[in-house]
Amino acid sequence: MKPNYNFKDGIYPNLAAFQADKPQYSMFNVEFSAVVNEEKKVVQVEWIRHKRGDTLRLDSIWGICWRGRPYIRIPADSVKRKLAIFAELQVIGNICLFNYETEVEKLVEIKAYFPETGIPFRKGKVRNTETLIKEKMLRLENGEWATLNQQNLAQWVADYPDLQKAVKALAPDRTAELLPRMVLTYNERNPFYLK
Repeated sequence: MKPNYNFKDGIYPNLAAFQADKPQYSMFNVEFSAVVNEEKKVVQVEWIRHKRGDTLRLDSIWGICWRGRPYIRIPADSVKRKLAIFAELQVIGNICLFNYETEVEKLVEIKAYFPETGIPFRKGKVRNTETLIKEKMLRLENGEWATLNQQNLAQWVADYPDLQKAVKALAPDRTAELLPRMVLTYNERNPFYLK
């Protein structure tokens, strides 16, 4: 599969359909209520249904493809949102890369101060919601997911010893920049062939 390969637009019920580039439903045969956020590279879907009226269960959809770009469904418990979230596969190959936002609740300590002295007289903890970006890898061969980090990528490229050595030798402050490039290098040497 070439790096800029355009998948067929449609609804993919499982990984096998995606590996074969054979959607179960064409986009011409469905209607949907969705919001595409091109900046964040996600599609938020409220519903998808056949044009004849049957609504598809969103949790039965592995992924969708729209305008040649594939999106993978993120499990609802990972994103904590009401709508179904599909994240764009930004790197496609043997190892695919994608990311999505999730919300994490944290307890944050706050203090109340005397205005005249600036000395705190009361403190307490309040719940605060923080948005985090999850960077993920997908092995197209078997559908396995992992967090994109130095340790996981080193394991996933074990069949390419020179690259594995380079991944392990990365300085921690360079991983965000260089790990995606190393995935591209791996994909060039180890192409994925559609089934």
